Amino acid sequence: MQKQVFTLTLDYVYDSNRKGAKYSLDGGLTWGNGGEFKEAALKHCIGVPALKDANTPFDKGSDIPELKASVKSSRFTLTTEVLADTFEKSKEVFFRRVHSNKFIYVVIIENELTAYTMNKREFSEFLDNWASLNERGVIRAKSTSTKMINWFEERVA
Repeated sequence: MQKQVFTLTLDYVYDSNRKGAKYSLDGGLTWGNGGEFKEAALKHCIGVPALKDANTPFDKGSDIPELKASVKSSRFTLTTEVLADTFEKSKEVFFRRVHSNKFIYVVIIENELTAYTMNKREFSEFLDNWASLNERGVIRAKSTSTKMINWFEERVA
């Protein structure tokens, strides 16, 4: 696992009164949720266009095509598609079909963005520890916590 830390310099608007989509990168014309914001912020930090493409299927492309990487953050849904009836089978189908070979978990605390980059094996272990099959039948991760960050830190190479 690799760790990168960036100072967040992306211009954005945050509106706590909005429900769900609280972040805007264009002065309030369009809004995105926390995961969309973290993806755009990471892209900005690594020098690629700070855009969120929520329409690319997990088995057809990657959030960051240049890195063949999928970007994840607190309470992410692995995919909106129901892949199987159990957590283990869903994971198996996901890894057989997924286009990405890197998985980057993003944490932002104040103006610091931390990116933990995992390979498929590491991401599978992450899912075992921090995700479960929800009532809709899709894998959903837990909220970022100090315990989760400690888990990442113990595995950084």
